[in-house]
Amino acid sequence: MNTKKIVKTLIKFARREYSEKRPLSVRVLRVKEAQVFSRGGPIKTLRLNQMKNPYYLVVVEYKKQMRIYSYSLNGVSSGAENLDITKNLLDEIKKKTVKEYEFPK
Repeated sequence: MNTKKIVKTLIKFARREYSEKRPLSVRVLRVKEAQVFSRGGPIKTLRLNQMKNPYYLVVVEYKKQMRIYSYSLNGVSSGAENLDITKNLLDEIKKKTVKEYEFPK
């Protein structure tokens, strides 16, 4: 499956979560690559980036908790977990991900 189809299926899942469970918001996020190694001065001559698993996240936010669904690069679910909402967690998610889609708009 190509990337666009995977994102479309994740958006469909996010819509279903939003309509069934009525959270405050649902976001489909893509995890950024992490730089593992770089060599060179101000102009990098060598840069190695590593993709972390999971590749996609679906974040469902409620008043005091959030549920994070993890998906691999090919769209296979790799689990979910419930976490309390903290400022540190929100900052880390914002820093390490890119928003693909969000409900409500």
